[in-house]
Amino acid sequence: MTVFADSSWWVPFKCRRDLRHAKALGLFDQLPDFDLIWTPWHRVEVFNTIRQVTRFEPGNLSVAEARQTIRLLEHEVRLGYYLRYEFDWRDAVRSANEISADIGFTQRVRSMDLFHVAVALEADADVFVSFDDDQLKAAEAAGLRVFNPSANKKWR
Repeated sequence: MTVFADSSWWVPFKCRRDLRHAKALGLFDQLPDFDLIWTPWHRVEVFNTIRQVTRFEPGNLSVAEARQTIRLLEHEVRLGYYLRYEFDWRDAVRSANEISADIGFTQRVRSMDLFHVAVALEADADVFVSFDDDQLKAAEAAGLRVFNPSANKKWR
């Protein structure tokens, strides 16, 4: 089984002082045997979010800790801890637009959230993980199984 997690899961997973850290770790209790997808989009989105935490939540992460967290995550990727997936950006953009055409008039969804969902579809993810309910609704509408670690429920 393959799992695509967005930055709202990755950052609490990697940052121990994040209030959702324990819930992010709960993913491994819920599904002990899976491959966690890592894409070039994760590199941009997750690393930028970690850097932004130092600006908007300075008590949670210092600049030095953010740099160390990014270096360690890069090392884990190189070691093969995560399933690396290269996708065609054009196909992902087209998919994001198609998802928007399907749900954009009826539900709240940000463009970058659409892009996460589209990349998950391009990667043939079995499950989409996020703490963001709006994004999970978009993923579910696009045909993905979803999981919110805060919901204390099994997969939908």
